[in-house]
This record gives sequence, C-alpha cells and structure tokens, in this order.
Amino acid sequence: MIRNKSFLFVLLLAAFALSSCSGVKGGGCVANCTVNGQTGNLVITVTSKPAVQLPNIAILSAAVDISGVTVTDSASNTTPLTLAPTVFPLDMNRLQSDSAYLGSFSLTATTYSAATITFSAPVLTVLNNTGATINGTCLTSNVCEITLAAGSAQLTGSPLFTVSSSQPVGISLNLDLSTALTLTNNALALSFSTVGAVTTAALPRTGAPTGDLDLIEDFVGQVTAVNSTSVSVTASNGVSEQFTLPTSPVIFDPQGLCGATPTVGCLTANQTLVSVNASVTTAGVLTLISADVLDSTPKDEVQGTLFFANSAGPFSIVLTNKFVSSGNSTLTTAEVGDVFAVTLSNPSFLVDTDEFTGNGSTPPSIFTTAFSNSAGFINGQSVMLHAVSATGAKAQNNQALTTDQVRLRFTRTFGALPAAVSGATFQLSGFPPNIGLQGTPIVNTVLGITNFDGVADVSQLAGGNIVSVRALLINSSPNFYAAKVRLQ
Repeated sequence: MIRNKSFLFVLLLAAFALSSCSGVKGGGCVANCTVNGQTGNLVITVTSKPAVQLPNIAILSAAVDISGVTVTDSASNTTPLTLAPTVFPLDMNRLQSDSAYLGSFSLTATTYSAATITFSAPVLTVLNNTGATINGTCLTSNVCEITLAAGSAQLTGSPLFTVSSSQPVGISLNLDLSTALTLTNNALALSFSTVGAVTTAALPRTGAPTGDLDLIEDFVGQVTAVNSTSVSVTASNGVSEQFTLPTSPVIFDPQGLCGATPTVGCLTANQTLVSVNASVTTAGVLTLISADVLDSTPKDEVQGTLFFANSAGPFSIVLTNKFVSSGNSTLTTAEVGDVFAVTLSNPSFLVDTDEFTGNGSTPPSIFTTAFSNSAGFINGQSVMLHAVSATGAKAQNNQALTTDQVRLRFTRTFGALPAAVSGATFQLSGFPPNIGLQGTPIVNTVLGITNFDGVADVSQLAGGNIVSVRALLINSSPNFYAAKVRLQ
C-alpha cells in the first residue's frame, strides 16, 4: 500500500510538472515543459530589402500583415506559431533599416526543415516616376495607393533552423522587395512565393552588440504599464511589447518635458508617448536601451513621409504612424499609406534628436538651424505632426489635416556608395525619386551612436555597397545623420 501511494505521488508530481508552464509572447511554454521531450525557444525578427531594381518608383509605404507561420520539423511534424497580435502588421519600408520582433516561440528541441508563411494583401503607396500609367489608374508623377494580391512563402532548408534546449536560437526573416516586386507591362505586382523573396538568416548578424541577437529600434507607442523592472509600450497598430529595464535606463527628453534630469519616473501609463530602442538578448528577452519621450500627455499625432514640399506650400504626407486621443473620425479610420494634405497653422518646429541628444559631436544647433521653418522641408523627410483638426476620408480622396507643430523624425531610405568611405562619412547615390536632394548627398555616422547591421562599423563599407539608413534628413551638408546603417 505504501509503495502504491508513492507511485501515485510520483504520477501527480509529473502531471503537475507538465502543466506548470508560464506564457511567453508567441505562445507555448518557457519552463518545466517536457511534452514531446525537451523544448527550446525560437526568436524571430523580420527585416526587408528595398526595391533597388525599380529606380523610377519610390515606395513611400509598404504595409503587409503576416497572418500565419507554420514550421515543420525533420520528422514532418507541423507546428503553427501563435502570433501576438494573431495578424501581425509590418511596414516593409520601415524594415529596410530596422527589425520587427515577431516573438519568442517554444518548440520541441529538434531540427526544422520547412516553414510556411502567409501574408495578407500588401498595400503599397508609391510615387510613380516611370513616365507611364501603372496598374491602370496610377498616373505618372503621382502618388498612388495600390493593393496587391495576398500570398504565401514556402521555405526549406537542411535544416532551415535547429532549436536547442540549452538556449534560445534566433532567426531573421527577410522580405526582399527587390525580388518579390516586379513591374511588367506597366503593372506592378508582388509575389512572396518567388524564389528568394523571403529568406532566413541566423541571428545575430554582423554588427549586433555582444550578447544580443538583434536590435528593435524606434518602436513608437504609448506607455501602458511601468514599474521598477519593466515598461510596457503599445503601438498604434496593436503590437504591444514589454521591455525589461536595465540598472540605469537611458531616458532622452529633447523637448525638456521631464525636467532637468529625465528618469523612468517621467514615463506615465496611458499618458506618455515614447520611441524605444531595445535589444533582443541571447536569452530571448527584450531589454530597453533607451526611451525617447515624444509627448507627456495624449495628443493627436500623425507621422508620415513628406512629399511635393516647398517653402510656400502646400505639402502632403503619406501616413506611416498615428496616435489618436480625440476620437476624430478621420484620424481614427485613417490607415498606413493614406495621403493627407497638410495646412500649417503658425506651427512650431522641433527636431526629435533621440539618441543624438546630448552627444557632443552632434549639438542641437546642427538640426534646429536647418529645420526652423518650412524652408527646411525636403521631399522624403519623416515628420510627426500635431493635428489640431482633420477632415475627409480615403474613399473621397480628400483627407486633410491642420497642424501647429512639425517635428522632424528619422527618414528611412536606401542608396549605393559610389566611392570608398572617408572617415565617418560616406556618399550616397541612386536613392529613390522621392528624396528631394540634388547631387551626391553625404551620410554622417557618429561613433558610439550609429548602429551597424551587416558590417561591424563604417570602415567596412565599400564603394558599390547598397545600404539602407535611418537618419535625420536636413537641408545642410552632411544631409543625413545616421542612427542606423544596414548593409543590404
């Protein structure tokens, strides 16, 4: 009888161990998971490559959702990954320089030979400079929103990746628009099923900080929770991330909204709008590097790519992000890629210096002098506008807003290096036609500030390289001050 009771106790203990699993973004278990043997975590980030093969078309916005990911192991067992949100939104234009964190997923520790990724219908907003009408309705020299066909990608490898029980393994999905996007007989089409359109790469890539798998940069959202160990931030597209706080969190406050010494105490739940730079550590944890305070109280903010700009106006933006606190119906229903006509109403001009804040080699005057009024506008700049009013609808093609504050933020673009690197700077040519610069602009990198991806530092770049940058774009030389440089 005693032996039977002991056996029953062991069975109950084992059952308890199988059920004692704590959740992680992406679903699955983190600890004490022994179903089907040992388990491990797979960390996935997403990047993109710009459409370098279409020199007369500028992609101002490229929105697509990942609606499903299923992986197959070497024994042909399939496992769907649970995304959060379940339909995960991406801006492929943004991802040419930055990475998106898809999640950390618990999987059986084994080799995986295949993956299937399904996508929603991509929506591209493009500047058509081909000299012809494309897709039947988009006239040349016009900015148009084009919806393309949904699709999927099938990835295989020997193995595609291997999950280990000892520590998380990381892979990056790359969405290659230079392969997936084609222009044939004046019809723009996108197919993720094309060979090479979606590929995987092992993390970390060259240039990643020691101990990190990847960097998640300029994640803009509202603080939804904060305590002594973490801060949670939710973006307007529904993606929510929890960032572990380091011992000494770095808080940038270029507007002086937090007083003389900005601290985590400046971050208030459901009030503060921030841009977060974070690392994905080799432990699969998102850790905050810095938080840049954009607003201390909720406001209607619209960020977009400026086009057809001149000092006299008018100008428009292609929407890339928004935060709506007023309930304005035009802003609430607006989507990434929508075009807004903008009216200036005695605006103030700001520059969000973010990680350049307080850096001795990039004093604020470099940027504020070049962006103190509308004469500093350049086609292709990314600006955040405080919307005091907004009217119209996409269906009527009459969306418009009035702003009393224009804030310069980071532009994402790409180009080729026509010559060798000279010190901390390099020239950039062959950029897309929406960038309103003449000649060969100069990109400036800053030691200790500029992050590199694909190369260890600026000295490893060479003539002929294609790079994507996230940089402040100003009407002064150097034209670009790069916070990020990615070798494509």
